[in-house]
Amino acid sequence: MPDVKCGDLVIVFGAKVQCYESAFSLCTNKVTDVLIYDSTKIPKPGNDASRALRPSNRSRIGRQPNKTENEFVSILYGSINKEKVPTESEFEIMKMNSKNVKKKFSELKDVREGMFINTIAEVVKEPYDAGDKVTLWVSDYTENDQFYHHKFTGGASVGGQKTDSHGYSKKVGSWQPKSEWAGPFGKRSLQITCFDPHASAIREHNFTKGTWLFLRNLQVKLGRDLNNLEGYLREDRGVQGQKINVSEEHAVDSETTKTELKNALRRKRDYEKLRKDQLRAITAAATAGLKRPGDTGLDAGRAKMPNSKAKRNANRAAKQQAYKQKRGQQNDASSSEDMVPTGVPKDLNTQVKCENANQPTTSITDILKPVFHEATIDGDEVKIPLPFVNANHRTHARVVEFMPRKLEDFARPRTQAAAEYAVLSDAGESDSDSSCGSESEQKALPAAKSWEWRFSLKLEDASPDEQQARPSLWVAVDNQSAQMLLNLDASDLRNDDENLGQLRQRLFLLWGDLEEYQITLEDQAPVGRRRGDDRPPADSDDEGEAQSRAKAVRRQLGVSNRPFACCIRQYGVRVKEDDEGRADAGGGGRWQRMFGLFGTRICAP
Repeated sequence: MPDVKCGDLVIVFGAKVQCYESAFSLCTNKVTDVLIYDSTKIPKPGNDASRALRPSNRSRIGRQPNKTENEFVSILYGSINKEKVPTESEFEIMKMNSKNVKKKFSELKDVREGMFINTIAEVVKEPYDAGDKVTLWVSDYTENDQFYHHKFTGGASVGGQKTDSHGYSKKVGSWQPKSEWAGPFGKRSLQITCFDPHASAIREHNFTKGTWLFLRNLQVKLGRDLNNLEGYLREDRGVQGQKINVSEEHAVDSETTKTELKNALRRKRDYEKLRKDQLRAITAAATAGLKRPGDTGLDAGRAKMPNSKAKRNANRAAKQQAYKQKRGQQNDASSSEDMVPTGVPKDLNTQVKCENANQPTTSITDILKPVFHEATIDGDEVKIPLPFVNANHRTHARVVEFMPRKLEDFARPRTQAAAEYAVLSDAGESDSDSSCGSESEQKALPAAKSWEWRFSLKLEDASPDEQQARPSLWVAVDNQSAQMLLNLDASDLRNDDENLGQLRQRLFLLWGDLEEYQITLEDQAPVGRRRGDDRPPADSDDEGEAQSRAKAVRRQLGVSNRPFACCIRQYGVRVKEDDEGRADAGGGGRWQRMFGLFGTRICAP
């Protein structure tokens, strides 16, 4: 390396310009020439500065500066503001620090208070923009005892709201779920507060959940509660000004992907497998009725054991109730056969079951009603319409339409997960700090495309009044809900005739001959409409076009789709919105109300 003094000027020939970590730099090679001009010998502007050129320590110089370049050296030196040049002592410190190259990379399990580290982690929760800063939640799927412990709550209800054991509100018949932690459970996640210019970079690049980030010079210290470690990205000034210490990492292929990223992906894959096994065990225990108070996180101390007197009173009351029921059954035996519970359609499809059958039903009309939040502004009571509410409902409905149009398209390739772990599938790979080269793990990697369910159903309210217009809505059916509904795993239905046949049989139990009706409806539709995409309307409140024509064809064909009980969840998604008047989600976006099917199953024979 050439010995450069403070204030010297440098001419570089044959170097490559590169941009790394948001900063430009020069990369030298074997033909690069670095020429140094002694600042104490540079003449006045406009004069030849060749006499200030120091002798090179290289035996051979490929390029010597010409007269014009030597004159420009003096002009450049004369135009420099000498007050911005560091002092000799400051320059020597900077020079020593530049030689002190040490490995700052650290996995999150090894971080401690007071450390400044570089790390690679995944964004596990949507970033929170507070205006002057952005908060990230990241994980590299290692555990640290000083991180906050995120527990699995199973979707418990919001504290303070009166709900039953299933989380349903007894007042309105809907469920207000608690905001469940979306990242890895346990002490695997770190909260990071990012100030400018890093916050601006996060907004500009739109880093969202699922993005892998390379974080540099991350400060780790205790948070405000003084109990858990948190991270901070503050303004970092270098020689070239502000530095951006957050950038996205891509898993492109096994050769170019960083070893640290591949190790993190491997840990994520192992964690997801562990999480699925644990959730499966919890579900099995709940189904078998094996849950204990400690498993659900409930305070067992609140349930007081009854004393002897209370037991005698309870037994006496139970005997009296049984006697009354026996007498009532004898008197009303003849009339009970003709009675139908209130609100249940007479032609209810009993081959379709749903969760929480003892909960009251909510009509689709009530589900679609807007919800208002009452607030006091300047002393006046104001009702603010909410774009959506997080709520679960149980209702009676029938399927009147479905998307996509063909059952073969009800399943699609799950390419994202396969692509994410594709960099780990090379045979013979042996990265440090990993044991992924085992034969069992290689078999676990997806050799081909995996498939998932993804379709939508249009549900119509099961109103008994044929003359009255029945409201309807579109519900999305994701892979998990579809597996419960159909009791089938997704596959390539265009090449899996057996699974396609089973799917058609299960859906016939759900909607009767609706498939034949929709094919007839498509044949009668104009050519322009047939060429449209197989997607439901953008908004679940949109009833679509030509409803009257569809109902007429339905009456003509006599479609045999009976109503059934099902569970519907309401939620919101953020979509792009160019109209500032409708952009209620901020940042050029708005909230769009959506509905999804869950907890419903076709009981196939």
